[in-house]
Amino acid sequence: MSKEHGEIESLRRTIEQLSDQIIRNKEQEERILNEFSEMNNELVTLQRLLAKNNASLETAKNKALAADELKSSFIAVISHDFRTPLNGILGMAELMQRSALTGEQKNSVAVIQDAAKLLLNLIEDLLDLSKLEAGQLRLEIAELELKSIFDTIFRLLEPKAQHNGNQLSLDYDSRVSTVLKGDVTRITQVLINLIQNANKFTAQGSVRIRVTLAKECDASQSIRFEVEDTGIGIAEEDQKTLFQPYTQTERGRAREYEGTGLGLSICHSLVSLMNGQIGVQSQEGQGSTFWFELPLGKTDQDRSSSQADEVLSQENQDQSDTTTDTVSILLADDNVINRQVVVMQLKKLGITEVDSVSNGEEAVSAFLSKPYSLILMDNVMPIMDGLEATRKIRAMEEDEMRLSIPIIAMTGNVMDGEKDKCIEAGMNDFIGKPFTLEELNNIIQQWQQAFQSRDVLNMSIVNEIVDLSSEGDPTLLGMLLNMYRKETPGKIEGLRRHIVSGNHVAAVEIAHDLKSASLSLGIDYLSTLFAQIEQFAKEGQSRKAEASLNALLPAYKEACSALERVSNLIENG
Repeated sequence: MSKEHGEIESLRRTIEQLSDQIIRNKEQEERILNEFSEMNNELVTLQRLLAKNNASLETAKNKALAADELKSSFIAVISHDFRTPLNGILGMAELMQRSALTGEQKNSVAVIQDAAKLLLNLIEDLLDLSKLEAGQLRLEIAELELKSIFDTIFRLLEPKAQHNGNQLSLDYDSRVSTVLKGDVTRITQVLINLIQNANKFTAQGSVRIRVTLAKECDASQSIRFEVEDTGIGIAEEDQKTLFQPYTQTERGRAREYEGTGLGLSICHSLVSLMNGQIGVQSQEGQGSTFWFELPLGKTDQDRSSSQADEVLSQENQDQSDTTTDTVSILLADDNVINRQVVVMQLKKLGITEVDSVSNGEEAVSAFLSKPYSLILMDNVMPIMDGLEATRKIRAMEEDEMRLSIPIIAMTGNVMDGEKDKCIEAGMNDFIGKPFTLEELNNIIQQWQQAFQSRDVLNMSIVNEIVDLSSEGDPTLLGMLLNMYRKETPGKIEGLRRHIVSGNHVAAVEIAHDLKSASLSLGIDYLSTLFAQIEQFAKEGQSRKAEASLNALLPAYKEACSALERVSNLIENG
C-alpha cells in the first residue's frame, strides 16, 4: 500500500504543479491580453490624434494656400489700380513736356514726373518683394550679351551720373564669353539698382563698374560684377543689415537720398534666386564697392562683331515721334482718364483714327462694325474683361475665315503669369502701365510692320514650279494646289488637336510636315505660322501657340486663293 500511496502522492504533486503552471500561464496570458488591449487602445488614441492632426494640418495648408491666393489676387488688383492712374499722370506729364512751356512750367512738370516715378518705383519694389516672398518669381533663362546689357544701362543712367557730376566707366574682362545664358531682365535689374545707388550717394566723383571672369568650367562661367563709387560710404555697423527689407542707413534716410529701403533686399533675393552671391565692402566717408557673382551658362552659338555692330547701330538710330502709315486703332479701357491720355498719345504719334470703348462687350461690337489695324485692350474691365473679349474676337475670326488682327494687352497687372494668360487668350503682345510715348510707338510699329509686310506667296518659288511644267503646261501648279487643298485642312485640324491635348511630339511632326509642304509651294506667311507652332511645341509651350493656331485657317484660305489666281492667270495667259 505504501508504494501505491507514494505513487498517488507523486501523481497528486504532479497534477498540482501542472495546475499551478496552467494557472500561471493563464495569468500571464491575461496580463499579455491586458497589455495588448492597453496598447491597442493607445494605438487607437494615437490614430485618432494623428487623424485630427492631419485634418488640422490640411486645414492649415488650405488656409495658407488660400491666403497666398488672396495675397496674389490683392497684389494684382493693387498693381492694376495704382498703375492705371499713374499711366494717366505720367502720360499727360510727358505730353505737356513736349509742348511749348515756360521755364517755370517745365520745372513744375518735372516735379510731377519725378514724384510719379518715385511712387512707381515704390510699387515695383513692393511687387517684386511680394513675389519673391511668395516664391512666384520665375527666372527666364535665355542667351544674353553682357556688353549689350551695359550699352543699354549706360544710355539710361549716364545722363543721371553727369547730373551729379560723376563719371561712369566700365572695365570689361576680355575672357568673358561674348554670349552666355542667364536671365537678362533680372541681371539688368540688379546692375541698375546698384549703379543707381552708387550714383545717388556720390557727387563730383566716379562710379566704376568691373566685369571679371571669376571661375570657368566646361558648362559655365562664374562672372563677378563690381560697382565701385567714391561716395559717402557705409558705416561698419550698418553693413550687417544692409540687405534686409526696409533697411536704410541713417544717412540713407536723409531727404536728399529718399528711397524705399527695398532695393538692396530685392537685389539679394534675385542674386540668390540665380544661385549667386552678393556683398559689400565699404568704409564711411571713403566710398563703397558692391559686388555679386553669378554662374552663367555657356552656349555654342557666338555672334560676329559685325552683327553686334549692326545691332548697336540700330540702338543708336534716331526714332521719329510719328508713324507714317495710316493706322486705325480700337482702344478698350474702362478708365476714362486713361482713355483720354492714350488718345492724346496716339494723336501725338500721328494716329487720329481711334475709336475708344469702356468694356470688352463694346470692343467686340466695335470689332464687328468696322476693320481696325490694331486693338489696344485693357485686361480688367466691367461687363466683359479683355481676355474674354479677345477669345470672342479670335473665335469670330476663325468662323469667318478672317485674318487675325493684332491685339495688344494694355494693363496695370504686371504679375508673373499675366502675359501667359494674355497669349493664351489670343493676344499678340503685352504692354504694362504706365508706358511712355516711345514704348507705345515701338509696339504699334512692330505689329503694324509684321501685319503689313507679310508675303502670302514667294513668287520666285511659284515661278520655278511653273517653269518645271513641260512645254509651259500650266496644269502642274493647279494639280499641286489641288493636292495641297485635299490634305492640308485635315492636317491643320490634327495639329490643333495635338496642341490642345499637349501631345508635343506629334504636334512637332505634323507642324514640320505642313511647314515643308507650304514652303515647297511658295506659301510663305502660312509656313511661318507652322514654324512658330513647331517651335512652341518643341519647347512644350502649348499655350503660346494659340494665337498662331487661330491664324492658320484664314492664312490657308488666303494662300489658296492667291495660288488659284496665279494658276488662272497662267492658264488664261
